[in-house]
Amino acid sequence: MAPPKFQDTDSGFKPLYSDIASSQSSPGTIFISGQYGSTKTGSIPSSYEAQVHLALLNLRKCLLKANLTVKDILKLTVYIVDYTKTKRAHAPHLLTFLNGHRPAMTLVPVPELAKPEILFEIEAIAALPEPKGPVPTFSAELSQPILDVIVVGAGLSGLQAARTINKAGLSCIVLEARDRVGGKTWTKEMRKKKGHEVELGAAWINDTNQTTMWGLAKEFGLETVEQNTQGDCVLIDFEGERSTFPYGSLPEFSAAEKANAAEIRDKVESDCQEVDVFNPTSTKLDTMTFQDYVISLGAGKAALANAATWTRAMLGVEPTELSALFFLNYCKSGGGLLQMRSDRKGGGQHLRLRKGTQGFSKALASVLPEGSVKLSTPVLAITELPGQNVTEVTTTYKSYLARKVIVSVPTPVYKTISFTPALPPAKTLLSESTKYGYYTKAIIAFKSSFWKSHNLCGLSQSFVGPASVIRDTSTEIDSSYTLTCFVAGVPGREWSLLPAEEKIDVLLKQVAKVYTPSNDLAFVREQFEDWIASEWLEDPYAGWGCPCASTAPGVLDTTGSEPLREVVGNVHFVGTETAGEWKGYMEGAVRSGERGAIEVLNILKPAKAKM
Repeated sequence: MAPPKFQDTDSGFKPLYSDIASSQSSPGTIFISGQYGSTKTGSIPSSYEAQVHLALLNLRKCLLKANLTVKDILKLTVYIVDYTKTKRAHAPHLLTFLNGHRPAMTLVPVPELAKPEILFEIEAIAALPEPKGPVPTFSAELSQPILDVIVVGAGLSGLQAARTINKAGLSCIVLEARDRVGGKTWTKEMRKKKGHEVELGAAWINDTNQTTMWGLAKEFGLETVEQNTQGDCVLIDFEGERSTFPYGSLPEFSAAEKANAAEIRDKVESDCQEVDVFNPTSTKLDTMTFQDYVISLGAGKAALANAATWTRAMLGVEPTELSALFFLNYCKSGGGLLQMRSDRKGGGQHLRLRKGTQGFSKALASVLPEGSVKLSTPVLAITELPGQNVTEVTTTYKSYLARKVIVSVPTPVYKTISFTPALPPAKTLLSESTKYGYYTKAIIAFKSSFWKSHNLCGLSQSFVGPASVIRDTSTEIDSSYTLTCFVAGVPGREWSLLPAEEKIDVLLKQVAKVYTPSNDLAFVREQFEDWIASEWLEDPYAGWGCPCASTAPGVLDTTGSEPLREVVGNVHFVGTETAGEWKGYMEGAVRSGERGAIEVLNILKPAKAKM
């Protein structure tokens, strides 16, 4: 197989060495030259963490050129200028890059590298993997019926695509790896409070600018509940001190901090509105972390903490982990930072479904022909048959044939499927470079909504965690009184390491501090009835439960965003990540599924008419 081609990073040293080399005496070993943090045009950002992200991206590009993956790395050598034991900002990004792989590693402190502006460099030794055997095939033969479309994934985007295909009179089946429909819409009954169902995944819509989801709610008679915003919000600051503030305003920082936080918030809002929602481009913004970006705007300590609350609650990552361009584009897709963060009319968290959002997925599945949704059927391979204009989809049980395939799984899950022909280099790089942060929703049930007696709406934010944000998700009409804790980012990862009994204990302590003015833990324990948390970590088809995967600095500048939606032969790709509007939300998922189906119909319908 020919190695993929990328635009090489301009190191300025290319005549002297090769990025990738092998040895005749050791033909199975690949040596990758030191990669540092430069853009594809050779510019080097001043930020240390941005350089780390870019160096790791350049290393990934070299691996892909050699048809290797991160798991083929045998040894890494890291060179850091002026390294000290406290200068370890590279560590979390390197761990994310390795994704559980543990090669041999050496860290070398150095006074200077080849260029004075280079602060970080990484080189690798990798092994060519053993050739993989063929993916097993089953009953697919050209004599068997050829479907018009196969959809991979029974989340909202896949189910909407299948519905659109069926409405047009074409044949279609949906293959789902899990034993349920819904993807990241997952409504589950509490463990002790029987009959009380809560949202472990996507939870909110609105009736103003999420017209597709609102239309489905009306069509299927799904009752909505308005998010409570009556009363004050609560902040827990760096020192663990509690303060309240009216919903819709900033926390009660000092006058200077409040003015600074408002200025940064408004600048993020205005800048995100300038980003192209479908094709975000800016080398400057994409080679900055979101933290670098807000610091460049003059953010102080409080404004930086606010920024961390946004990225944790929205994507499960720290501001140092994602590109400024990606975050601004993400906000723009939801109408802007303010609209996406709002719990009121038109906002991202305005309405919930009384009986749970998985009702959307179940309703969409119910209108498909009987037997067309096949659960517990993981897809292993998608193979375009040469000269046949037919694609074979191989599952763990059998193979199917179709003229078109719509893949509706998150981009980091593409690696679980063997594609023939292989995905294009830019699409592969983009899918392998997108990542999930840590994101768990812990829902705690109480005997009453006691916070309302203190004039609190239930919305809180904390700079110290473990829950960065908590929302009131009660349904008063059903006597269901719950708080949903968004345990995300670094505080979430630390919380995830605790034993189960300690996890709920620290959350109850946080609830007592936040929602009782006298920090009455005994009262909160008396009110406590039950709790449940999402377990997305164990789901290989969903990642870590985040609304959307994100990209680190340099990725979008290298590939652009178009490869997300790029059609590969007979295979089309949909999902909330590919959406232009409301990326990461149910609205984005359904719109993307509809778009992908129409794309397929525009090809298949004219072709069938000529037959």
